[in-house]
Amino acid sequence: MHKNIVNKIDKFMSFFYEVSLYLLIFATTTLIVTNILFICKVSITSLHLPLGIILSAIIYYILRKEKKTKSLLPIFVGIIAFFILTFGVGMTYDSTADGNTYHKLAVGAMKNGWNPTYETVADFNKDKGNPFDVYEDNVNVNWVDHYAKGTETFGAVVYAATNKIERGKVFNILFLFIGFFLLYNIFKQMKVKPIKSLFLAGVLAFNPISLVQLSNFYLDGVLGISLFIIILLCLLPFNKKTYKDNYLILAMCIIWCINAKFTGLAYSAIFCLVLYLYRHIKNFLTNKELFKPFIIKETIYYIVVVIVSVLIVGSGSYTKNFIDHGHPLYPLYGKNHVPNMVMMEIPTSMQNDSSLKLFLTSIFAKGENVSPSYVEQTNEAELKIPLTTSKEEINNYATPDIRMGGFGPLFSAIFILTVIGTIFMLFKLIKKKDYDRLIPYLIVLITTFSLILFLDGSYWARYIPYAFLLPIYVLIYFFQTNSKKLINILCFVTIIIFVVNALLITAAQLNEMVKSRNYLNYRKERFIEDTNKSNVEIRLRHHGAQGVLYNIDDWHIDNYTLTDDESLKDAFDVYMFTYDHKEV
Repeated sequence: MHKNIVNKIDKFMSFFYEVSLYLLIFATTTLIVTNILFICKVSITSLHLPLGIILSAIIYYILRKEKKTKSLLPIFVGIIAFFILTFGVGMTYDSTADGNTYHKLAVGAMKNGWNPTYETVADFNKDKGNPFDVYEDNVNVNWVDHYAKGTETFGAVVYAATNKIERGKVFNILFLFIGFFLLYNIFKQMKVKPIKSLFLAGVLAFNPISLVQLSNFYLDGVLGISLFIIILLCLLPFNKKTYKDNYLILAMCIIWCINAKFTGLAYSAIFCLVLYLYRHIKNFLTNKELFKPFIIKETIYYIVVVIVSVLIVGSGSYTKNFIDHGHPLYPLYGKNHVPNMVMMEIPTSMQNDSSLKLFLTSIFAKGENVSPSYVEQTNEAELKIPLTTSKEEINNYATPDIRMGGFGPLFSAIFILTVIGTIFMLFKLIKKKDYDRLIPYLIVLITTFSLILFLDGSYWARYIPYAFLLPIYVLIYFFQTNSKKLINILCFVTIIIFVVNALLITAAQLNEMVKSRNYLNYRKERFIEDTNKSNVEIRLRHHGAQGVLYNIDDWHIDNYTLTDDESLKDAFDVYMFTYDHKEV
């Protein structure tokens, strides 16, 4: 009976692996084709989405041609799943500052005809098809013009086809869906049993970084899941049966990771490089006949992937930045670069602390936005006892960019178990002289802590997604071996803590989604009624929040005037803007 259930679960997951593979091909094809068209001076239209669906279906069908008609069902299910997720997430509102400033400004401008490869968004005004004129001194223009725009580009394609900007943020929940089934397949290839693979895939896909960003335009969830898949695929031994799928998935995840944000370029490059060097050094020492052909093929593979990622998909950011400013990572680096915002957000009392201390403090701290920017909250990290939490702390996980304790209210307990498990695992691997598992793990472990120590943002979960893999490595090892009863109990306890940790964060997010939707729908109806009567003066909640004007455009409202009138600062609050509502 138990074996039959496991087989059914495995069959179900295997089918949705195919569905997820199609969806990843669809998302990546859409991204590549859109940027090729940008280079050819063709802006986004409502036809881009159906074009992406058709091209990706053809590509998937060709790759699965040996299955013939069987390959049509995953395509059909994938398209249905995509639209369900799109229309579902479109029922929520992104009420975040970043979402309504530079993310929506990029998404909305591209949907309305802006070409980021050749133009600055500052010049994309009403005379060029935008619903409003971009403020000349809008600070977000700098980020929109120069930052990587992978998720925004995909969001703009969805927006152009559906005419609702909130539907454009589907990429976060789409990658959670894709990641769950692809990760399950990877763990199975690692010889982890189906039920345990299911738990591991769930833990990684439903990670805290993704969960707090499901209903907004933040993109760290996409980067995190892409990076998880990249690292785990690079740890897999070569297998003739699966290498085509694995290299295809690796290439697509690298493209997304690099074009989600600048840090994605650094993370994917570093982890791919160290594991690439390990594989080929090992081949050189143990199998010189395979060394030369394998290193040539893989080197060409990575060169092609980087060219597509940086020169084609990144044409409106990396390539353009290098041509215009002499550095692909401008404005963070290069001449006249901007100050490092990540370092400016460190709590005042911790400005001079080491990266390691910041990391450990954040792991064991109460989850909250402790930073100079959040003056309404304390500016000091508050340490707490592991496995303890409070309603106040859980509510803080409604915040998409939570600083301290960003991996969840219970993660400190998981971290302690991880340290114990790592010591035990290393002892066992050294004792058994199992260097095939010991060396790659040490490489990844050393790389992870090197990034934590030497890169900025070691206290901020969304800037160190690779750290969330630390307990996963330990669980993989124990799930692969016939461990003692006590070890199995500790692994089971760790999984339970992971699940509860994710559920607490999900509860906070769902509560915030419902509250936000109900509140803003009521305010929106009042605003629409008032604009139907006369022209209404509105004041943005802050100068850079022009992205919300695309929402107003989606509501088919143009009977309003933007103003900086101070009397409207505390007027009727709607959605990132206020106006003088007269109660009848």
